[in-house]
Amino acid sequence: MISIFATFPPSIARASYNCCEFMDKAKLAGELGKAIDDVSKVAPIAKVGIALIGLGRSGKYFITSMRSLTTVVSLKWAIDIDTQEAQKVASEMKCKCDAKLDAALADPEVRIVIISSTTDTHFHFVMQSLRAGKAVFVEKPLACSIEEVQQAVNLAKELDLPLVCGYQRRTDKNFKVLKKQVDDGNIGVTKLIKVCLRDSPMPPLSFLRTCGGIFHDQVNPALDLCQWLSNEEPESITATGHCYHPEIQKMGDLDTVAVLVKYQSGLVAVVDTSRESMYGYDERIEAFGSRGMLTAKNHMTSTVEVATASGHLLPTAVWSFPERFDQAYTAELVEFVALVNAGQQSDAHKLEQQKMMRHPGVTRAAVAAELSWRLGKTVHLKELDSLLEQSMHERDAKKRKCE
Repeated sequence: MISIFATFPPSIARASYNCCEFMDKAKLAGELGKAIDDVSKVAPIAKVGIALIGLGRSGKYFITSMRSLTTVVSLKWAIDIDTQEAQKVASEMKCKCDAKLDAALADPEVRIVIISSTTDTHFHFVMQSLRAGKAVFVEKPLACSIEEVQQAVNLAKELDLPLVCGYQRRTDKNFKVLKKQVDDGNIGVTKLIKVCLRDSPMPPLSFLRTCGGIFHDQVNPALDLCQWLSNEEPESITATGHCYHPEIQKMGDLDTVAVLVKYQSGLVAVVDTSRESMYGYDERIEAFGSRGMLTAKNHMTSTVEVATASGHLLPTAVWSFPERFDQAYTAELVEFVALVNAGQQSDAHKLEQQKMMRHPGVTRAAVAAELSWRLGKTVHLKELDSLLEQSMHERDAKKRKCE
């Protein structure tokens, strides 16, 4: 998603643009709220009504962000098949609840649908929400199928509606600085990108069974980072990995993966991911170029280093994903609300309609990475469709033989 804060009045724009610079969410909420209050005295600004479907791990991040942005957004519906959880959230947030999305889509006060349900439901809810005329923000991945992602993007473009997939790393303040340094040419020609993404703690097995597998849940956002930094689509992908956890192995999935990506310009990207890092959440980026190197280091619990006669003691890494990206989740919500408020005639909306075309490309890269691992060979993107068709025919033949 692009930064489009100029669509707000100046005081809100300044507060919104700086949102990623705040390390304290209270400061972010206070600054943005004050700016909106000041403007509202002259021209009242209506809150944007939101329906949130999926109140599990990801849903809770959005609820936390909405609590700090009460002058900007209003949660109208909390939706989950766990009706007790939906009722609990509705009571806390003073909103309606349901186990299904239909009533929320019929509510004219709902302008935005946020989809943070299980991955296997994303595509259905995206299409349903778009057909109801709502702006849609969906947690990554949008879907695990190239065809489904393309269908969703096509529908959003046909209806001229905002559709953004939640790659919140693009709104992380440190990653944005690194991106700007790359774009400004401060390291010359970018030759090599390294992305490290190691989770902590290991996600629940119930989540891993429905997330689409490590290539769509974890490798996918890493490949999106590479695309964001390089502004290129992959030429070829080679992936390998292993599974150390017996329960994940039963799912036919991996828990540790390395991916090598080659681009037409000569750029090489290296991605390493793991489902579990015992020392805390670990995410780093390195960009190496003809004139130097950029590094976005891992987030630690503090910047304090203790030096004694025994040696140097460094702080521990932040423990989990929500701690690492709490500001980024709030920032991406602010950006999406700004995009919706900008309106369909705005330059911001028109540019985002073009930018959403990257989503099928990222999905193709993730599919190619998984196929590379399964086939044990490098996959060239221009051959992906034929390889997928061949693989499907082989699976069908094997199934018929077993019958």
